[in-house]
Amino acid sequence: FGLDRDSYVRIESHSEMRGPFPSGSTFSVLNLAKTAGELQAVATRKDIATLARFVECPNSKSQLDALAAPASQDGTDLYAAEVLAKRKSVLDILEDFPACDLPLAVFLELIPFLSPRYYSISSSPASDPTLCSITVGVVKGPALSGKGEFKGTCSNYLAELEPGDHFQAVVRKPTAKFRLPNDPSTPIIMVGPGTGIAPFRGFLQQRNHLQKQGVELGHALLFFGCRDPDVDYLYRDELADFHARGITDVHAAFSRQGATKTYVQDLIADQADTVWEMIEAGARIYICGDGARMEPDVRRALMEICRKKRGWGSDQAEAWIDKLMEDERYLLDVWVG
Repeated sequence: FGLDRDSYVRIESHSEMRGPFPSGSTFSVLNLAKTAGELQAVATRKDIATLARFVECPNSKSQLDALAAPASQDGTDLYAAEVLAKRKSVLDILEDFPACDLPLAVFLELIPFLSPRYYSISSSPASDPTLCSITVGVVKGPALSGKGEFKGTCSNYLAELEPGDHFQAVVRKPTAKFRLPNDPSTPIIMVGPGTGIAPFRGFLQQRNHLQKQGVELGHALLFFGCRDPDVDYLYRDELADFHARGITDVHAAFSRQGATKTYVQDLIADQADTVWEMIEAGARIYICGDGARMEPDVRRALMEICRKKRGWGSDQAEAWIDKLMEDERYLLDVWVG
């Protein structure tokens, strides 16, 4: 846009739409890019149509118009294939189409708010009332667009902080009842591969505290999954200690160790008798992690156990797990990437 990182711009908003940049404020271009908007947000069809308005080159304009167009009747959808699937931002598309002479003011209007990132607390105040921990996987790798590297905004920001640094955060009360049962004797089944272990570490620290107070605990199962036990087995020593002292039975699946890939749903199937016995005894089931693939696979594994144990059909098993959800005995803390 003809500006360097040390340039300053003054934002004057004349739109009735709420935007991420305060009207009347002055920002350095660098600070504007770092703190105010989601520069990596995937461009929408409307965004691309706006870019096309600022292109005089007929070839570039026709290509942008095609990207912004709705899917055709034969199912062809250039936007889905070339923008959405490759997670291309407005900046990416501007680099693809240098003939687009987009004014800075219009560009800023296309950038959405920098949205908050939500992480589950992975500690219990009963363990240390002065500490609140989170468990974050750093997102970094080749960009799906094929150009450069994609870095998760918040995870990389946190990873680059130094001990003693401060950052802004807010603690929110969960909207769902994703918490330990009020009765510590209630059996619990926890499924949390990868950073999905976060809330369950807090659960187990709380159970550890209760055990030390002499409280009788119900049976607990934890199904954890990672790629390699020597690389990304989070809180391995702590979980081993919990397992040894009866806080929970830990079952770990490794998807990149040896020739056979094992996932949490495989371990659930292996422990079918114990899982079913606990469910019949009133266990609450907690699932945390990938909601696109892992949770549906776990759900199918549980439905298969039910189907075999009760001799039911698939429809009956599906109704059974729906009833568990209705009764708040099948609780989710999942996300879709």
